[in-house]
Amino acid sequence: MSRVRVTLVTALAGMALLTACSSASNEAGTGDQADKQQAVPASKAKPIKDLSQAHLTQALPGDGETLSGYSLHGDKSVTEGPYCNASPDADSAPAGWVRGSDSSYEYNGSTTNMAHVAICLFDSAGAAHTQFAKWTGTKPDERHAPKKPIGDENTLVMISDDSVYGYVRSGNANIRVRIEGGAAGDPSGTQAMLAATLERLQQLQEGKPATATAADVQAATRQ
Repeated sequence: MSRVRVTLVTALAGMALLTACSSASNEAGTGDQADKQQAVPASKAKPIKDLSQAHLTQALPGDGETLSGYSLHGDKSVTEGPYCNASPDADSAPAGWVRGSDSSYEYNGSTTNMAHVAICLFDSAGAAHTQFAKWTGTKPDERHAPKKPIGDENTLVMISDDSVYGYVRSGNANIRVRIEGGAAGDPSGTQAMLAATLERLQQLQEGKPATATAADVQAATRQ
């Protein structure tokens, strides 16, 4: 074999080796990236962007979709802008507010111990974050992180003498939950309501029916 042909064969062999190494490296990188994506909590992988008024109302848990013992008190409501503000005396909507819905729940037919859920949608994640910070800043009581991550902001559960407050932000949406009465010593119900409401929003955003229930979320968390 001539020296030219030997050189050519050697060069081709080297190129083939480099191609194989590059391919293997790319495959390894793809695998690493897939692992990273799988490691991201589902709630963070699907932030809420924009949903209709009907979707927000559907996302609120109904009878049989909330915690055991709770049932709807009246009807689900269209939330006015001031209700999404941090101050109960606010007479205007917070900056960037678009729409919202809220509902209340009786416990075993009593209005003494009730649960309340509100969804507030904003025109940007930044506006939602600003209001989330104002919400959580109004309750300086003890704060508890959930057992499992929820949403883009850390969920904060505030324990007071007679109520548990929970807040979560996912993308452009904020969710607020308050459970009154005997649940004040156990934040798991509030966390379950937050997680179920967020999952219902995500299901609707994907064009699916809202099927997540707070009872199922609570049972899964306790396993």
